[in-house]
Amino acid sequence: MTRTALVHLVRHANGPEPFETFMASYERHPATLEHDLVLLFKGFGNASERAPYLERAAAHVPHVVEVSDDGFDLTAYFVAATTLEHERLCFLNSFSEILAAGWLGLLGAALDERGVGAAGATGSWNSHLSYRLYLLGLGGAYARSFPSRRAATVVMHELSATPVPGAVAGWLHTLQQTVLRSRGMTLFPAMHLRTNAVLVERALLLSLRSGRARTKWATYELESGRRSITRQLIARGRPPVMVDRHGVARAPPDWHLGDVFCQSRQQDLIVGDNQTRRYASATRDQRALLSAQAWGVHARPG
Repeated sequence: MTRTALVHLVRHANGPEPFETFMASYERHPATLEHDLVLLFKGFGNASERAPYLERAAAHVPHVVEVSDDGFDLTAYFVAATTLEHERLCFLNSFSEILAAGWLGLLGAALDERGVGAAGATGSWNSHLSYRLYLLGLGGAYARSFPSRRAATVVMHELSATPVPGAVAGWLHTLQQTVLRSRGMTLFPAMHLRTNAVLVERALLLSLRSGRARTKWATYELESGRRSITRQLIARGRPPVMVDRHGVARAPPDWHLGDVFCQSRQQDLIVGDNQTRRYASATRDQRALLSAQAWGVHARPG
């Protein structure tokens, strides 16, 4: 067993295409850090359903962890952390695509630095709470980032391919969701590592308060809320860093300086996923919204 496990989530509900995208990128871009490949199967019913995935990855002698389809990505990651015995774990979600050679080596070098709690490929300051307060007309940080609440609503619904609600209906729905869902959230800048392509010591991860994380909003709270993984690490004096393809590891207050997540053309990104691809393929107005959500007045949409 090596020191590091590369844990790739494989969701049965997603089908084989995302897995092939990951495997092709994994083979195209050497990690340059010794590791064990672990396939974290989520929601697979039997061995025959897993067989094609194991056959595709057979040359890399993968380890296997199986979890039910309950919960979300973070739920599965914590189960894997309790199952595996590696010193360090790097989690990649089911839509991951590796974009740079030496990517895992870059994360490993960053985590080796004294006082670093985790090293990730992407981070954000996005705040669900601040965005909802802005849509309610209550100002805040996003009032300086978006020219129009209605325009922001239209663009967001374009991105989600959902109908744009009427102004009154949309406001009432936002109010309801804010009251119901925002208790554990925090205001912008809600600095947090995104939970994809993040390398962390297993013992440190398991020492954090994780809760059950079995609903979407519970995972939002764990990722970017008041008791988020990032905030817990900062409180322990071990802040996370975001790493670009040049090996530059930035602390949370400087994340906006990198051309990584929803900044410029994301040209220094080392591992992408469905969210970074959404930004890359978006229209100019859509990129402006996504960049502003992530970075406020520091947005630099490509």
